[in-house]
Amino acid sequence: MKDKLQESLIVLSVLKYTMEKDYTVLRRYHNDSDLRFSITNKMLIDISSFLNEWKRFRKYSRDIPEIRDTMKVVRPAIARLNKWHGIEGMRNTMLAHGYRDDNNSGRITCIDKRYFNAKVPKTSLEIMLLIQYCIHVSAIFIFKHGDREPLEDLIQRKNDTEIERGISTPEELKMELVSFCENALKLDPSLEDLLTEYLESVQKSQD
Repeated sequence: MKDKLQESLIVLSVLKYTMEKDYTVLRRYHNDSDLRFSITNKMLIDISSFLNEWKRFRKYSRDIPEIRDTMKVVRPAIARLNKWHGIEGMRNTMLAHGYRDDNNSGRITCIDKRYFNAKVPKTSLEIMLLIQYCIHVSAIFIFKHGDREPLEDLIQRKNDTEIERGISTPEELKMELVSFCENALKLDPSLEDLLTEYLESVQKSQD
């Protein structure tokens, strides 16, 4: 059981690291509505991942008195997270599964059901609060019950390892996009107005 607990703590540790980075970016650029939209959607996916791992962690720790004591410390944060019980459904049908609902034979997601009428947070500040709760709950349990050296080594190794797969310069990005558009125009000239506008936007973004 100890191994399972440490496994969960490793998952929580990695999620914590990711959430901290997203939170820092969102706080810095909170007035940018486009970035705010993208980052908060990503945060909701991570919150759902945290809650799924939390269910595992609770199961593993049910019979360990020391962990039950720590559970009392984080209870208000977990209660706030669990209040938004529509997050998992939104994640599974809108954010991570391309607007198809596997619980409804793969039909297009009903946005009224999964968002407008669902119990999901609808302000960026509420999502930021939930992310901070995930971060703090993870930090408390890692501090109190984690084999901290292995956890820290794992995260540090991930941070220190640079792996490049794919294009690596803005010039390559521009060349790939231009090449795609030019080839599409050769095959279908009716796309000229659409793709010319797109090519101009690529040029501006890369200047």
